[in-house]
Amino acid sequence: MGLVVSCALMALVLVPAAVLVASVSNGGLTSHALVAAAIGGSVCWVASCLALSATFFGSRLHLPVQAVLLGMLFRLGLPLMAIALLTKLGGQFAERGVLTTILGVYLIALIIETVLALRMTAAPMAASASPMKTA
Repeated sequence: MGLVVSCALMALVLVPAAVLVASVSNGGLTSHALVAAAIGGSVCWVASCLALSATFFGSRLHLPVQAVLLGMLFRLGLPLMAIALLTKLGGQFAERGVLTTILGVYLIALIIETVLALRMTAAPMAASASPMKTA
């Protein structure tokens, strides 16, 4: 499965997940819930796509362990920085369920992205593995 297809699949899963999580944390499907879903879903989708990109290109360079570690930096770092920044800003963002939406969507994104990353690292490694030649 390619990188573009994986990112598109992430979007297809994260959009309804973000709306659902934001609706639950805001007590219904309101305009505030849609804003929280847009912010939380965008943060998690960008982090997931950056992590999948690192995994994709790293596995193509035959560095799957380093690729997954770099992907973890994006996967964990971007949502964490967003939560820290929004907490520091306070006000509307902290009150309207944006932080809860980021955390909820992050957990869903983590599951889907792990499956996609495993498929990405397995494909190039299987293609490069060949039977040993005997002399």
